[in-house]
Amino acid sequence: MTQVVYGQKGYLGSSMSVRAAEAYEQGEMPISRWTKTAIIHAVKDYCFDFDLAYDPDIEKKTKAELAKEFLEYKSWHHSSRTAREVEFFGLNEDAVCRSFEQMSEEQIIERDRQMADERAALEARLQFMQSREKEFEKKFECDPSSVLAYEAIHPEMCERFISRRKNTEMIKYRLPTEAVKAGMKEEQVCPVAHASQSRVAYFHVFMQGTGKKRHWENVDFEALTEKFDKAAEKGKRAKMQPKARLDAKKTCVDEAMRVMREQTDNSGDKAKCARITDISHNFSMRPKDESLTHDGENTNR
Repeated sequence: MTQVVYGQKGYLGSSMSVRAAEAYEQGEMPISRWTKTAIIHAVKDYCFDFDLAYDPDIEKKTKAELAKEFLEYKSWHHSSRTAREVEFFGLNEDAVCRSFEQMSEEQIIERDRQMADERAALEARLQFMQSREKEFEKKFECDPSSVLAYEAIHPEMCERFISRRKNTEMIKYRLPTEAVKAGMKEEQVCPVAHASQSRVAYFHVFMQGTGKKRHWENVDFEALTEKFDKAAEKGKRAKMQPKARLDAKKTCVDEAMRVMREQTDNSGDKAKCARITDISHNFSMRPKDESLTHDGENTNR
């Protein structure tokens, strides 16, 4: 079987002929591409364009029943790399006209009024959503999809630490289940300095639910403030951990030195006592700006 060459005359690329693309633009498709939703939308659009009284009861029918009633064969075109002949189907306009009555003048006016009200309500809803998201960004100084917001909403999925390499505060977090199912790596890392703008896949403060049930929902800013405060406090504790570990280590060394000095004083070995004092002094005089890992160890050794 002859293969189609990329850029071949009469073809777009190597998988569809020019006439097949034109048929798609005219609303024709192979029967496999016609879903139940696509058929219903095509019927609705035709009813609106020609002032027919659409009946929602047809939506109870199956795809096969709708296709049999409202679709018809239109043409065939070459498709795929093997130039296969594919039949294209489109809306049967005569069948639509037979199935729905012509609207009266009053019905047309009422339909247009309802559509105008729906458009106005939708526009007001969109403006409200945009204003709330802007208010969120101004109040919390981060994007609603950012790592910083994700840390506040899902603290159980996030952990702060100090990086070993650059002594930088980082946020390690696990992506939502939807992102993992989409093939993304579950564990991610982001510097705190960029966490207000770096976005988390499949996460948005105002979006609730998953899949087809995912929808925009307003949130309580007072409750969010408490969550952001807890996340900030958690970040402060993570930042203080290296210093606390170093202080604890220094305390232990000082205590050990004190015990050793007492033992050497009792034994009368003054030279050994002097060496112990020098070691303790050297430890306490370390520069304060040395880089520390999150284990409290010096990385500049």
